[in-house]
Amino acid sequence: MSRAERHKADGHPDGGTANTDAEDASHVGDVVSLRGAAPASVRRRYWLFSAVTALVVFALIIVVSFISATNDNATIQRLKTHGIPVNVTVTSCIGNIGGSGSNSAGYTCRGVYHVGADRFDEIIGSMTNFSAPGTSVSGEVDPAKHGTVELASAVRGSTASAGAFVPPGLMCALLIILAMALRRTARRS
Repeated sequence: MSRAERHKADGHPDGGTANTDAEDASHVGDVVSLRGAAPASVRRRYWLFSAVTALVVFALIIVVSFISATNDNATIQRLKTHGIPVNVTVTSCIGNIGGSGSNSAGYTCRGVYHVGADRFDEIIGSMTNFSAPGTSVSGEVDPAKHGTVELASAVRGSTASAGAFVPPGLMCALLIILAMALRRTARRS
């Protein structure tokens, strides 16, 4: 049976010689597919799962930020109240450059010091000026971590601050807003 005979048998008055795209197209739901397989749709569950996963990762970042701020404040407090004073002999001092590479951004200096019978060769924290190798500087060692040494002048000028908790607090507020928006979106659908 020819195409024209089939169209005539199906009730087409012109014998089926006029063929339109709409007649040959296969229908999949509301989508017309002229060739190939039907388009795959990403299910709503996938997007909800992805959004929840992103919120969990964001929550973990916030927890790490709070822990970091707490540890920094505790270290400052320990150094100020129970810091072990030491003389640090600078062994090397390397200049750091800024992001554009055209300006100085401070120095990274290493030094040797002794706590009891133990010898340490560590980076001296808070060094902003160049110190020639062999120079002796005053430092404070963290009593909980003898491998952490800061300049004594920097320890005297620093204070534990509640301001360290502001960025993680703002991120926490943003997390709550995003979680509420996701919950509202999930309920609507």
